[in-house]
Amino acid sequence: MGDIIEYGGVKTPLEFLEPVNSMAEVCLYKDEQKVLQGFVRNKAEQKIDYYDKKITEMKQKYDMDFSAFENKICLMTAEVDLEEWNDFALWGSYVKAYRYWVQFC
Repeated sequence: MGDIIEYGGVKTPLEFLEPVNSMAEVCLYKDEQKVLQGFVRNKAEQKIDYYDKKITEMKQKYDMDFSAFENKICLMTAEVDLEEWNDFALWGSYVKAYRYWVQFC
């Protein structure tokens, strides 16, 4: 594998940045840092949109937000339905990933 650059916690192979480098060389982009920030922001926006859709699907499925669902799962005295437990784990990961990517926008 080739050289890798890390920016804002995102690792990117240098080969993906070659077009940016050539654009910078012909003065289309004078500030490569801005270009990289734009790439990271664009990727973050895509991820935010994806996780927002997944969170919305779960809200619709259970007719409540994650906090209410978490309380429901934690307060259950009987056995938890396996599908609900799996959805709880998935939904929690969607919320965590969403919060992670929001910090880049």
